[in-house]
Amino acid sequence: MHCDDGNHILRLMHYRRLSGSLIDVGVDFPKESGISSEMAKKALDYIRTQDPSFDENEAGAIWAESEIMRVEEEYMARAEKLGIYKRTDNEQAPDTQSSASTSDIYGESALDKLRKANKARWMEEDRKKEEAKKQQKAERVAALKAEARDENSTADTKDEPGKIFSPFDEIALAQPAQKAWLEPVERKPWVKYYEEQATIIKDNKIPNLSTLRRLGPSALVLLAVLGGCWMLTETYTPPPRSARMFPDVPPAVATLGAITAINFAVFVAWRIPPLWRTMNKTFQVTAAYPFAIGTLGAQFSHQSIRHLFINTVMLWPFGWILHDDVGRGTFLAVYLACGTVGTYGSLAFNVLAKRWMNYSFGSSTAVIGTMAAACLIRANNNVTVLGYEIPDITGLTVLGIIAGFEILRAWRGKNTRTDYPGHLSGLAAGVLAGFYIRYQTTASQMTRKEFTPLQSEQSTD
Repeated sequence: MHCDDGNHILRLMHYRRLSGSLIDVGVDFPKESGISSEMAKKALDYIRTQDPSFDENEAGAIWAESEIMRVEEEYMARAEKLGIYKRTDNEQAPDTQSSASTSDIYGESALDKLRKANKARWMEEDRKKEEAKKQQKAERVAALKAEARDENSTADTKDEPGKIFSPFDEIALAQPAQKAWLEPVERKPWVKYYEEQATIIKDNKIPNLSTLRRLGPSALVLLAVLGGCWMLTETYTPPPRSARMFPDVPPAVATLGAITAINFAVFVAWRIPPLWRTMNKTFQVTAAYPFAIGTLGAQFSHQSIRHLFINTVMLWPFGWILHDDVGRGTFLAVYLACGTVGTYGSLAFNVLAKRWMNYSFGSSTAVIGTMAAACLIRANNNVTVLGYEIPDITGLTVLGIIAGFEILRAWRGKNTRTDYPGHLSGLAAGVLAGFYIRYQTTASQMTRKEFTPLQSEQSTD
């Protein structure tokens, strides 16, 4: 979840708690808001830990009493409009009627008694806490002075006679002021300018776009990428050793290093404010207002070093296997195809589910597709990771473990920051790519078997 979305939910729950409406509406939100009860419950638990002394019962009692008065006033106003009721001269208007007059008419209610009792208990607790703080402060000052005397009793100082030197003179004994935990960090003016320029959706209003408008352009980009990947697989020719930039580096290391460098460059670009608008359009996909090019660019985007590190660590061992088995052209085709399919799958899921706040980025879709393809190509062989062969574990077994783990995580769905639709879409794309490569390999082997005897017959003739 983005920090702005999280703070928005925190503010809503904070208001409900302070106003007392929590007893009425609880943690429920409209479905179109995209806020689940679990999110609201976690926000409420966090707010309670930050301000545990707040009396929710008293706030709820005040809210309930105000709601009773509001409903009563609505019925009185409706009765006056229908002509079946008329206020007397002694009755005041609702905006000037005081709680005292209400008590005179109805007497002291149980809610009033509860509120007074809670207020008295609250004031008594505050008084005890304040006395405890004063006592602790006095004990702390006494301890510091005693420690200073002990140190200065053996020290040879040239201070004024009768003056006691204390190394704690510069220490503030007062409690530090608490910072507002919901207050946003103030950005510098030039950073705020680029932040405003990068904001695609103004006023937090979801654009009124059709499903076709949200998914159609990205589908065209997906088809173009798949077509380009097929051409790359069919037409790529490895350059000779003399034409390579790093002839002494293995081709797999050069390819994976280039992908890692691109991912790191995009990671750094997210931290340059003048590039924020371009990054929002090109390197992420948002369900509320998607840009088609983001379907391709999102697979190179990471906004945290932890996200980048995990994906890189998972890519290198399995990417090396796939690269050595199929070559650079086919490897890049599999990587780009799985990443783009995964990003589009995530976008389609969020749009159809109307989860407008969700957005996706990261190379996880491409990495998990690469892992699936590498395992499926070696379905009946042992898996070799960084030159070490794992005994008694075939590629098909590893693929089953990966698929089962992802499906289980998606089914449980506890980590809301994980793009499960994107992962499963990338995994499915990797499986299809692995089957396609195996089919192509089998077909070429059969062609060579049929062609070899014909050549031998011609040579003997």
